[in-house]
Amino acid sequence: MPALLASVGLAVRPVPSGRLVLAVRASEIVLAGTAISAGERQEVVDAVRALTAAHRITDVITPDAGERMPVTPAAAASLLAAVLEHGVTDFTGVVHKGHLTASARVADPERAGSLSDALRSAAPGLRVDEDFTTTG
Repeated sequence: MPALLASVGLAVRPVPSGRLVLAVRASEIVLAGTAISAGERQEVVDAVRALTAAHRITDVITPDAGERMPVTPAAAASLLAAVLEHGVTDFTGVVHKGHLTASARVADPERAGSLSDALRSAAPGLRVDEDFTTTG
């Protein structure tokens, strides 16, 4: 798992319990974190897989970790839907204790603002901090 996470620009260490990492890298979506059961893990993967057939889903969620996901499968899918709908191909979001820390490369400040609003709407219970870089 560490080599896989490093290959998509994520931390080399395992994701600590109680976190969910959502990453979009071009045509790949990476899911990392911990789930209380294999069933919970599968629900998140299925919810994200239902969003897109154009992206490969890489699942490195650790099941049976003893702690529930920090968001529901629907909320995880909603966050990723907001990212994909804005055409963002370089995004990392970490959800932990009611907080989403998001970083992304976006085309311009207008899209950055729109993505920020979309993330807040996608999961209204989360506090959102973002660090967006514009490319244009």
